[in-house]
Amino acid sequence: MNDVAIDFSKVHQIQVFGVTILEPSSVISSLMMTIVCIYAFVHLNKLGRAHRMYKQIQYFFLFMGIATAIGGILGHGFLYMTGMRGKIPGWFASMIAVALFERAAIWHIKPLLHRRGGLFLGWLNYVELAIFFVLAFVTLNFVVVEIHAFYGLFLMLFMIELYVYKKKKDPGSRDIFIATFLGAVSAGFHALKFSFGPWFNYNDISHIPMALSIWYYFQGARHMVFYGEEKEEIEEIKQEMDIS
Repeated sequence: MNDVAIDFSKVHQIQVFGVTILEPSSVISSLMMTIVCIYAFVHLNKLGRAHRMYKQIQYFFLFMGIATAIGGILGHGFLYMTGMRGKIPGWFASMIAVALFERAAIWHIKPLLHRRGGLFLGWLNYVELAIFFVLAFVTLNFVVVEIHAFYGLFLMLFMIELYVYKKKKDPGSRDIFIATFLGAVSAGFHALKFSFGPWFNYNDISHIPMALSIWYYFQGARHMVFYGEEKEEIEEIKQEMDIS
């Protein structure tokens, strides 16, 4: 496993009751995303929708909330205590969240595909997550997490919802398109390292459109329509169990 040496004396920081907090602005902006995620999770839970598609979307917000909280607190604020390994739990939670939304999108498109097509996408989702878990753990490089997010949200989720919208004009798909655009804006700020200084750097700036992106994913989750039948879902589950 790679270990990265960081000179923490050069990282902007504050002291709160004698406790050092690195990159406080990044901690705050990360927790801002956590608040949006918690709100979305609680609200979707109140809707009481039982289908797996809706549950998996709901848990996307739970795991993304965990990821942003861990990322802000351990991955930024107390990085000097945990080192780069402190980022791994947040990275893994983030990748699980992306995989969950991706899996929900697979449920969304399954009724519109041949049965084998839906099964293939489902297994691809498992394999993809396992591969990126290993890569992130071995390399300790956030680029792996970014590539996984690009694959899961920009390629799989966006392309699936584009197909669903073409077929059904699903109202939730439109919100997901907006969320994807905002996610791209966030990734652009982060990639270009666009900053106004250490106290409002590219991490903080990219977190703002990302929080808006999460909000629109929430709107998409509220408005998405499942086009299959419960009995079809049961048959799909049985087939997956038979294959495994």
